[in-house]
Formats: sequence, structure tokens, C-alpha cells
Amino acid sequence: MRSNLPSFFSDRDPLAVLDRHAGTVVAAMRERGIGRIDEQKTVHFCGLVHHPVEGAAVFLPREAGTGNADADLETASLTMLALARFGAETSMRDFEDDGEAGNPGTLAVIKRLADDFRDHGLFSERIRQQTRNAGKPEWTRTVKRESALPDHKGQPIFIDIRTSRATRSTDALLAQIQAAVIREIHLAHAWWLGGTSGRRQELLSSPHPPFPRASWARKLDALLPSLYSARSMFLAEYLRFYLRESRMSSTGAYVFGVSDFHTVWETMLRETILRSPHDRRRNWNSELPKPIYVLKGSGTLDPRSRGMQTDIILENKTDYMIVDAKYYAARSAVTAPGWPDIAKQMFYEQALREIVDSADLPQNVIHNIFAFPGQTNDGPLANVEVRHTDGRPVSTAFRPVFCVYLSMREVLSHYVNNTRGIKLAAPVRQPVPVA
Repeated sequence: MRSNLPSFFSDRDPLAVLDRHAGTVVAAMRERGIGRIDEQKTVHFCGLVHHPVEGAAVFLPREAGTGNADADLETASLTMLALARFGAETSMRDFEDDGEAGNPGTLAVIKRLADDFRDHGLFSERIRQQTRNAGKPEWTRTVKRESALPDHKGQPIFIDIRTSRATRSTDALLAQIQAAVIREIHLAHAWWLGGTSGRRQELLSSPHPPFPRASWARKLDALLPSLYSARSMFLAEYLRFYLRESRMSSTGAYVFGVSDFHTVWETMLRETILRSPHDRRRNWNSELPKPIYVLKGSGTLDPRSRGMQTDIILENKTDYMIVDAKYYAARSAVTAPGWPDIAKQMFYEQALREIVDSADLPQNVIHNIFAFPGQTNDGPLANVEVRHTDGRPVSTAFRPVFCVYLSMREVLSHYVNNTRGIKLAAPVRQPVPVA
């Protein structure tokens, strides 16, 4: 067995960048309906495409690649671990995917299976093996099947005693399928998982299942009702999910990842941004005012079921921050959020003021923030403002939305390690010259 180290690409790379991998990589994503290959000139995919011959190609999140092979390998490992955590938290035990996003739940299952093998090895059954003169005596079998000789007092003496001893067997079908699947996982994923190489001999010594791979999931279906231990049931459930969801393309390639990393970016920021001790973590979205239609004549109120949905609201001692996670390049106005997103943020501020401001007190300070991925915690855009066409400022009714860049590598690392360490300081408004 060997572990294929990957080649590196980036989410939103032009299709032409794939070069020699284009044949297998593009074909595999097109067959799985992932990557928006036929809709865009760029690849919309973050994750792993693995081919049994040509190896692995990893698409890093935007702003995560450096061109340094060692650094990118570490980032690629973090990316896969982040997708596995995201998949586990969104799908839970039901293994539900999230529609067009891809199959992060499969990565979560792969990690669970690899971790189980690392910690416990191949599944084994405890059985009692019948022996002779070695183990626990079984007198009923001995009396029935062995001949006795009398001693000097006439008492019977058995020269041979039927015995039994407990042994562990790894020849069970469940263990065979587990070993075959772990061999697949080792080949495609050991570079980011780790832990399977130390038990390599167990995998090599395990017999291959005596049935074609296409029937393994059905065999596990039939086996599951007879299982009783927690680990055996866990293995049967997770192995059959893996076998059904990790189907290969016509080229033999496997695809693991998501087409839209924006949801992952938003989730990671929500879990990693450092919060103030004064943050009460209120469910702000449930408190924000909602649109309500009023019927003519009766004045009956007909509310919409869904109102404003902010990504993140941070509560500090002296101010509030409305953070909108934006998975944009944000190098210029062309690659930054457009008017609908800008207007929405301004409405969010007005809605939040309806909750936190009081008529007899000064207005609270509320910062509106677009949070973009970056190589570092810095980027070219400072803020976006609404101004007159001649450049003159408008009234304070239109407040700026600040642009903040957060290191993708740092966010990935904190998310994988389940730590909060991404700091958001109060942004400073940059002066804009009047035209």
C-alpha cells in the first residue's frame, strides 16, 4: 500500500490550470455534478479528487495556497480535517448531506473509520475454541468422549482431558470488509488522516472479502440485525454508508468535498472568532424585526415566516459588530460584494438598533463588517461607503461597511483544533477624498 501525496490547486482556479489532471479531475467532478464545471470558467470546488493511478488533486480554499509544497500540504491536511468536522456537525448520525454542497458527510465517516482502526485495530470476535489438554477443562465432554483408566484405588483417571480456550478471530466478514475499506482509505487519505500505517501488518494479513465490492453493502445490511456489540454495529453502519456514498467515477476516481465553500467559511468564523466576556450570545435573528404584510380593510397582519438572517453578531462592552462572512476574492470593487449585500448589511444595522438603542440614551456603536479570506490578516479594501455621484458624503443614515481580511490558514487551524483565537478589533474608517 502507498499513500499518494496530492497535487495542489485552488477553489476558483481557471479550468485551464488543471493541465494534465484535467482529464480525470474534470471528468470525475462532472460525473458527480460537483464543481460547476459546465457552468463556469473556473472550478467551484474545495476538497479532494483521487485517482487510483494518477493520484490525488486537492483544491484548497481561496487565499490558502502559497506555492510552497510543504506549507500547502499542511494547509491541505487542515482543509480536509475542516471539511470532515463540518460534515460531521451538519449531517450527524443521519448522514444527511446538504444538497448541492457536496459530500462532506462522507469525509466525516472516513475520519471516524480511520480513527477507530487507529485506536482499536481490526474488529475481532471472541470465540471459544475446543482443545485437548490446553485450557479450561470441560468434564461433560471428557466423560462422554474419553476413556478412563483406574488408579491404584480404582478411581477413574483420564489421560486426555477435553478443554476449551478463548481466542479472538478476525476472519469474520465484518473484519474482512473493514480491512478492505481501510486499505482504500489508507491509499487515498492517509496523507491527511495518519494513524493507519502503524497497523499496516493487520491489513496485510487480513483475507479479502470473498464477494465483489458491489455486494459488500448488502452483506452488511444482512449482517446488521445479528450484531449486538456497540462497536460491531458502529462499523456495520459506517462501512455501508462509506460503500454507498464513495462511488467511483467511470475513470475510477473518487471525489470528496464541497462545491460551495461559503457555508464552510461562515461556519468556521462563527466557531473561531474570539468573543468578549460581555457577549451574552443572544439569538439575535429571533429578535430582529420581521416583514409583515397588512391586509386591506381588516388590517389583519400577515407576517413572512422568514426575516433577516445575520451571520454573526458580536456583543462587546462598548459596541456591537455585525459580521457577514463573505467568501470573495475582494481585491477590488469588481471582486467584492455588490449592492444587494451592501444594502442588506445597512438594513441589518437598522434592525439591530431597534433592539439595542433606547430613546433616552445615546446611540450604540455598531460596526458593520464584511469578513473576507486572506493570505494574511490584511487586504486592499478598507470599507465601502454610499456617496453622492460627485463624491460628497451622504447623511449618517448610510453608514460604512468595513472590510476585514482573516487568514484562511489561521481560521482552518482554529476550526480543526476547536479553539477560538480569531480576533476582530474595532475597525477604523478610512478617509475618502471628495472628488
